Amino acid sequence: MNYFYNGHFWVNHAFDEQVKGILCEKGTIKDILYHDCDLDKDIFRVNLNGAYVFPGFIDTHTHSFEGGLYSLMIDLSEARSLDDVFNLIAEGGRQKGEYIFAWNFDENNIAEKRFPTREELDRVVADKNLVVRRIDGHSCVINTFACNNILGDDHKIYCEDPVLRGVENDKAVHWFHNNLDNELILKSYHAASQIALKGGFGTVHTMVGDADMSMGHYYLLEKHLAEFAVDFVLYPQSFNIEAALDLGAKRIGGCILADGSIGSLTAAFFQPYQGRPIFGNLYQSDQFWFDFISKAHKHDLQVGVHCIGDRAISQINNVYLRLAQSEYKDLRHQIIHCEVTDNDLLNQIAASSAVPVMQPAFDMLWGGDNGFYAQMLGPERACNMNRFKSMMDMGIPVTGSSDWYITELDIRKSLYAAMNHHNSNERLSLAEAVQIYSYNAAHLSHDEHRWGEIKIGKDADFTVLNYIPSSTQPDPDQKVLMVVKSAEVLYEDMPS
Repeated sequence: MNYFYNGHFWVNHAFDEQVKGILCEKGTIKDILYHDCDLDKDIFRVNLNGAYVFPGFIDTHTHSFEGGLYSLMIDLSEARSLDDVFNLIAEGGRQKGEYIFAWNFDENNIAEKRFPTREELDRVVADKNLVVRRIDGHSCVINTFACNNILGDDHKIYCEDPVLRGVENDKAVHWFHNNLDNELILKSYHAASQIALKGGFGTVHTMVGDADMSMGHYYLLEKHLAEFAVDFVLYPQSFNIEAALDLGAKRIGGCILADGSIGSLTAAFFQPYQGRPIFGNLYQSDQFWFDFISKAHKHDLQVGVHCIGDRAISQINNVYLRLAQSEYKDLRHQIIHCEVTDNDLLNQIAASSAVPVMQPAFDMLWGGDNGFYAQMLGPERACNMNRFKSMMDMGIPVTGSSDWYITELDIRKSLYAAMNHHNSNERLSLAEAVQIYSYNAAHLSHDEHRWGEIKIGKDADFTVLNYIPSSTQPDPDQKVLMVVKSAEVLYEDMPS
């Protein structure tokens, strides 16, 4: 048995200062002790030195393969000019193999305010496959070498426009991913698991594969799940329901796209983008989604669909609502992102029993009166974005996530963002912020009997911080000290 003591323990939605320690046996919580106890000398004691012990945190939406892969590649987040971009690629590309990924590109952060051209990329890398991905993942630029190889592989992407968006972006990125060997795929997931632990997460939901990819990636990962430091909750990123069932999957999708992104002008809205005659794109018809989701529903598969704009959210939720009214099952279908919602749409989501899987860091990065959202959509719609508090008050079981690699896989920043929404009406309390990353997250995967609370009988999963999250931006001294899964310390940064 293990005994965790001398900490502040989050029990029943708050710190219970009467708790003296947590006794664990065979990976579960055996007892919550409210008095000092002389324990058997054979019990392993873990002194928490006054730190703050939360239920094990869960991130409910990540692109862990891409995040892990890109952590091994070229990060463009610090680039402030195209010359910076080219220098980073040139330097990093010399150390990479046949496929070079440059990610976190944001044209708004560089002096030229544009993507690099294909010819410019050719001058940097001419004889390897190079992709430069925008920060939102919904547009990219590739060099001529990659373009010719993709066309030669009969993917039929339209390469005349150097900036690939929407479906063309997806085809290009899928081609890159599909050509990687198994060793690099597994190495990417191992890198992702270590990043998750450092960020305070012991459980991570992740998409596996791409929408047109075979189930080989899913099968490969499932065979190696026990090797990873964290628990991965897997979503076969596919429309192939039969293949998902053959693999024994419990869910499907995770980021199959109803629409695109705001930054790429492909998120689908009822009203146009600010100052532009553009409404974004619905990627599939209403009938397509009804056929797919109802079939998955029939076979008890939980469905997750990427929806950012109100038009896309409405399209998918209408299917969930029809199924809830005609053939209710407690499958907890997901609306991934669920960013733009007026009150009528919130009522419809509540009626459908769908679960919004949301990213507090989106508002932290792009919200506010003069932020990116307001620039793209206007201040009124920007104010009705990422409505965590409104949903919670309506009983909608919102879950928290990072969408990593899009934002950082870091519970400190996630909790801060949830508690400090630009719209003060949408700010969560500490208890609510903890809930969306613990109990609600466990509920999403039907694991509330195991995870999400410090409670007798549940898994001994804890995340230990050296501070209480608040309205203050986390500083370097505020740390994740420990991540515990099934009573085993997987990550530790305790002071000596």
